[in-house]
Amino acid sequence: MNIILRNGRVYDGTGNTWFAADVAISGDRIVRVGNVSGLNADEEIDVKGLAVAPGFIDIHTHSDNAAFVPELSRGKIMQGVTTEVIGNCGLSAYPVVPQRADLLKQYVGSLFGEIEWSWSSLTEFADVSTTLGIVTNLVPLIGHGAVRIAAMGFDNRPPTLAEMATMKQLIAELMEQGAFGLSSGLIYPPGVYCTAEELVELCRVVRDYNGIYATHMRNESNQVIEAVEEAIAIGRHAHIPVQISHHKAAGKENWGKPKITIPNIKRSREQGVDVDLDVYPYTAGSTLLSATLPPWCHEGGVQEMLRRLRNPEMREKIKHDMEHGIPGWENFAKSTGWDHVFIASAKNNKDIEGKNIAHLALKRGQDPVSTLLDTLLEEEGSVTMVIFTMSEDDVRYIMQQPEAMIGSDGIPETGKTHPRYYGTFAKVLGHYTRDEKVLTLEEAIRKMTSFPAKKLGLKDRGPLREGAFADVVVFDPQKVADTATYESPSETAIGFSYVFVNGFPVVRNGEFQLVKKGRFLKKAR
Repeated sequence: MNIILRNGRVYDGTGNTWFAADVAISGDRIVRVGNVSGLNADEEIDVKGLAVAPGFIDIHTHSDNAAFVPELSRGKIMQGVTTEVIGNCGLSAYPVVPQRADLLKQYVGSLFGEIEWSWSSLTEFADVSTTLGIVTNLVPLIGHGAVRIAAMGFDNRPPTLAEMATMKQLIAELMEQGAFGLSSGLIYPPGVYCTAEELVELCRVVRDYNGIYATHMRNESNQVIEAVEEAIAIGRHAHIPVQISHHKAAGKENWGKPKITIPNIKRSREQGVDVDLDVYPYTAGSTLLSATLPPWCHEGGVQEMLRRLRNPEMREKIKHDMEHGIPGWENFAKSTGWDHVFIASAKNNKDIEGKNIAHLALKRGQDPVSTLLDTLLEEEGSVTMVIFTMSEDDVRYIMQQPEAMIGSDGIPETGKTHPRYYGTFAKVLGHYTRDEKVLTLEEAIRKMTSFPAKKLGLKDRGPLREGAFADVVVFDPQKVADTATYESPSETAIGFSYVFVNGFPVVRNGEFQLVKKGRFLKKAR
């Protein structure tokens, strides 16, 4: 298919100002930007007055199950996202070892739901995804949590020498298979049980393959400053690029702390540590509801957690720890309050979606912790939450930094999910760029395209240039907007006329077509 986009305003993704040009696409590549005289096309599209930009790269997603729910990719494509990074927060669907396969499946169950697992490696997972077909391109990271489960389950202890050797070997094999780096989720089990020294040792393996280290830090609230320092230290000692995931300061008492963490990041960059970050444009986060529990509750995996929640003595201990805290533990409920913790998606009881824990507790005549524990039991641990924790001023401040990319942290799921899955990129372009002038359009597009591509080491994607893959977005800067809300989170963005994935118009005249032209990308060696 040969297509020419005529009369566009080209924003090439580098941060340079726009320029007037035609863009010619042949097959899956951009073949000309500028004067296209002499080229023949099957179709010419007049995009006068519209922005033509590279397809957006979502640096932080949980779209690992994209091949299993392709219809939900509509939410991403309709806001210009053509490439998604998966395997974040220590959560990945690989490696799978037979003796601990059930532990891993339960671990990522909230992301995948009830599906048939037929893979053990990254290569096999990529093959399954490709066979099913994907709408967007997928870029895989290795989840540290998945690797630790494969080597030692959910044990709360340092690895033995043999277990460390196993983890190193698994990571080396997965990097050989095309992974772009290692991710950690240090508030989730089993990542919460590891030390910085363990991560440094594993990251050295990733460094040998020119990968990156992406981290959901150990703390994003009371100890966020210390958590940033730990992430930087891992990068410094392992000599590896660091990506701080969805940087924020959670809890009102911590608002303003980015004015400390961001200068520390800049100082570290001056000292030679390649550390960057991503941010989403909302004051609420979203994750597993079980993340509200003290770390010791998760030892042994999901089934052991549920067993503890049935034990009266354990329930009392949980209540005590939630009220009084544990040193080093990020206590969501304490810093936020139960009236700000909402059920996003539930496996069994759909009627609780969109309700906060305080409301459910009042309705049930219980204290909030009892309601939390009962909800986790009723949903077999497979339930997510939306939690309001951040300051609008902090979101704006972080977004403005040249070290910040845009990442949705979105989960493709139904229910009262977080609107960021459907709205992140449109909200940045519309509300924060056009309306609030927090960013220029050139800056915003750079944070969505060439910047994440460079960080990841993606070849021929990111900037809009001749020879690159034809991931291209056409939108109206005056009309682009998010429509997803917390009450109606699955509303698609507006203002996007065309979105091309590998040269194919998946969005045409503003209409989404469920065609699977995405590719599972592997890191070049």
